[in-house]
Amino acid sequence: MTANPNQGVRVVRAGLPAPTAAGRFALPLAVTLDGRDLGTARLVLTHEDAAALHAQLGHLLAESTPTPPDERSDT
Repeated sequence: MTANPNQGVRVVRAGLPAPTAAGRFALPLAVTLDGRDLGTARLVLTHEDAAALHAQLGHLLAESTPTPPDERSDT
């Protein structure tokens, strides 16, 4: 992956998670290819999958050091 948002396929959050009618969680995503909008999708997670992702992200955040804003890339 490159820091250049105009190269390659990108999948980024496109809104807030919301519950589905089936009791799952849907995270809206935007998909681009070489800077061109391909569309949107939803990542649908069960309660167990959402809880596991939450725990995994928590571990990553606890082990990482925040990057100063002037050193961040668009990846």
